[in-house]
Amino acid sequence: MLILRLPYTPSEMVAADRRPVFRMQEHEARTIATSYVERSNLTIRTFMRRFARLSLGFSKKLENLEAAAAIYIAHYNFVWRTRHNDESGHPGKLRPTAAMMAGITNRLWNFDDFYREVQYYG
Repeated sequence: MLILRLPYTPSEMVAADRRPVFRMQEHEARTIATSYVERSNLTIRTFMRRFARLSLGFSKKLENLEAAAAIYIAHYNFVWRTRHNDESGHPGKLRPTAAMMAGITNRLWNFDDFYREVQYYG
């Protein structure tokens, strides 16, 4: 049997409509872009090798996937800090964590704090 494999080509985008959702103001609709989602996908694939193709960390059990994704999301929101970009070309200042910026916690967690919380709720 001959199988013809065509190279992957993304489909052509016909149109897009920017609509404010989740209590966004009308002027904030201009900031809607796929680049935010693409950056998030890249971060997830980078830090969770199980989402990379043909990785050894892949598991078919849904429970393992759910646990790994929950741990990644919690670590990203409570422990991991990103940097502000500046024009100097040097690494910028560290930002507060996402949970701190959302007002969920008022302190920076370290890995021991994170592990203790996982053990408490897990």
